[in-house]
Amino acid sequence: MTKNIERKIITALLLTTLISVNIPVVARDSPFTRKGTGPKYWIAYEYCWITNMPIPEDRWKANIDWMNTHFKSFGYDMICNDGWIEAAQTIDNNGYITKYNDQWEHSFKYWADYLDERRMKLGVYYNPMWMTKAAYDKNVSVKGTDIKAQDIAGPISFNEPLYWVDTDRKGAKEWIQGYVKYFIEAGATYLRIDFLENYEKNYGTAKYIQALEWIKEAAGNDIFLSLVMPNCFDHGRNELKYGDMIRIDDDCFDGGWEFVSDRRRGQQKAIWPQYGNAFDGFIGFADIGGRGQMILDGDFMRMNTMANDNERVFKFSLMVMGGSALAIADQYDSVGEHAWVYQNTELLELNEQGFVAKPLSYDAKDTDKSSVWAGQLPNGDWVVGLFNREGTKQVRSIDFEKELGIEGGSTENVRDLWAHKDLGSMLGGYSVELAPHECRIIKIKNNSLRYEAEFASMINTKKKQDNFRYNGCGYAGDFQNTDAKVFFAVEVPAKGNYTIQIRYANPNKDTGTASLYIDDKKMANQLIFAPVKTNRWELTEVKVSLEAGSNFISIQKDKPDNGYFDLDYIQIVK
Repeated sequence: MTKNIERKIITALLLTTLISVNIPVVARDSPFTRKGTGPKYWIAYEYCWITNMPIPEDRWKANIDWMNTHFKSFGYDMICNDGWIEAAQTIDNNGYITKYNDQWEHSFKYWADYLDERRMKLGVYYNPMWMTKAAYDKNVSVKGTDIKAQDIAGPISFNEPLYWVDTDRKGAKEWIQGYVKYFIEAGATYLRIDFLENYEKNYGTAKYIQALEWIKEAAGNDIFLSLVMPNCFDHGRNELKYGDMIRIDDDCFDGGWEFVSDRRRGQQKAIWPQYGNAFDGFIGFADIGGRGQMILDGDFMRMNTMANDNERVFKFSLMVMGGSALAIADQYDSVGEHAWVYQNTELLELNEQGFVAKPLSYDAKDTDKSSVWAGQLPNGDWVVGLFNREGTKQVRSIDFEKELGIEGGSTENVRDLWAHKDLGSMLGGYSVELAPHECRIIKIKNNSLRYEAEFASMINTKKKQDNFRYNGCGYAGDFQNTDAKVFFAVEVPAKGNYTIQIRYANPNKDTGTASLYIDDKKMANQLIFAPVKTNRWELTEVKVSLEAGSNFISIQKDKPDNGYFDLDYIQIVK
């Protein structure tokens, strides 16, 4: 294929996806996206990358046993194979691969059972749109049909050992969905689906969407869907609908600081990989990350490739703040003295609580603000990450009132989550001088149950707005589309009746309305946002019953709702 022809194909794909840009997107709703953060697990990537070979079964087992002994108690409860899958040509009667590699003795089912005995789970790397050469040559029947494998193979192969299935062919749906169900029945709880850009490039966006739709339908809530190497046209529009997690940056490869922050820094491509490094990727997709949207996958962590402990702490902190999967790629014989980085219980607790932060600026060229990340825990407390990507010392700061909206800018306590130390009460803000590639992660006690909309999940709305005076560092705006909503996780100490105060703006002549959901139950009272003078905010209140612990609160535009409003924050009062 010539470069000119390839360019035309890419342009056509981009135009196809951009046509529907104003149509609301309903993200995949699953227990995984509701949690908001990725799984904690070990991936077989490092050995395969270094040797360019599939991982041997004895090394696979040694790493499982190492993880079981040293990391399971910290919540790393899954083990996943990685690529170099072409030599998996041993198939069952339906044409599905039975094990990771032909040289392995044991099947996926065996290893799922082995892990289950240790209270761990199996993840599988495979693409259900693939068909092995073995299945093609044997021309097996597609499960549940009389259609043959060769009838559904597409004209363009992934490579010599693997064909692509063409979704236009009769029987393709049964093949793709059958593969997903096969892995579920084998005991897998996580499916890492790779090379999606290759399928979309060769078969087009419409067929790509069809494949994802079938996969989602077959997966249900039984298996986590990790979408790897997606083009993410129209800002991940198609991936949002069908996956639980997307890769947002290039592969880890040799790791190091280049992967974390420097590779193609400040550059964005129209196709995969849009961002060359993890930090830029998290900035670029931060607005679609979080509960009820998409988990952002920053790829794997190889602490043995980092230059020093500052860089190791920086890397792990970035993954946690971005809500990423925490995927250890170091091995039992390569991790060295660096296992402690993965074992910070205070940061791991953030992942458990579904914590996802956002940068103060979505512009990577705004070095200062895009290097300060913040987010709220369900109890209203703040966690702030201050990062120095530069090669020189830098000062990073956070203003408690102007940027976080804490009343009076006063907090009872600031805690350093790496030093595991309370720093005491503070007024105004926090500032620190950071060495090159150093970071600081702090937790700030809030003095009320106030939740800033710009740090919640803003779904089908614009990114954080800052067109006029507001609380904190912005607000959620443009509530015009049906299904536009802001999604909060709110924790209260006891079951009972509470009042939700909602700070809103509505400069139009017409009254705006919205619906209120608590834990997916639509409340009877419609929210009314009466007109307010331009550049002014007003409070409206609604009484609700909340359960002790976490409650999911959503303010959204349903079909009966109309008008326009902006949302600054919500506050829970007894």
